[in-house]
Amino acid sequence: MAEKQLTSILSFNIKDELFAFDTDTVRNILEMGKITRVPNTKEYLVGVINLHGNIIPVVDLRNIMGVKNIKNTKDTVIIVVSNDGRTDSLIGLIVDGVKEVYSLSDDHALLETIIDNSSNTMVNISFKGTLKLDSDFIHIIDQDDLMEEIEK
Repeated sequence: MAEKQLTSILSFNIKDELFAFDTDTVRNILEMGKITRVPNTKEYLVGVINLHGNIIPVVDLRNIMGVKNIKNTKDTVIIVVSNDGRTDSLIGLIVDGVKEVYSLSDDHALLETIIDNSSNTMVNISFKGTLKLDSDFIHIIDQDDLMEEIEK
């Protein structure tokens, strides 16, 4: 099966790096609110939230990316995504802030993402590629792989 062509992406910050998701998978962008802790879970699982009657797990994507000493700011948000469109597969991902939505055309070629394997991250993250837009490099996270790794 051919991979779906990206038409638009939502970019966000983790520390000083830019990452993105396909906008088709983004359901909500929420301000940081009360997150209920869940005991005996992995370090990156912060807890759960109630979104319109749905209990959604919240994962700190910064922690997964190996960022230490994480502090929330006024820009910290939870991006709620679902890679298959189902309500029962929603997951919240904490990031440092949302930057913008980019519309992509056919001339936006994905470059290979260069990964530093020396970092000791909790999850093995894969990327669809990296885009160069203006002066920014934006790493497109492969959400299917990310969700599979989180669910392990």
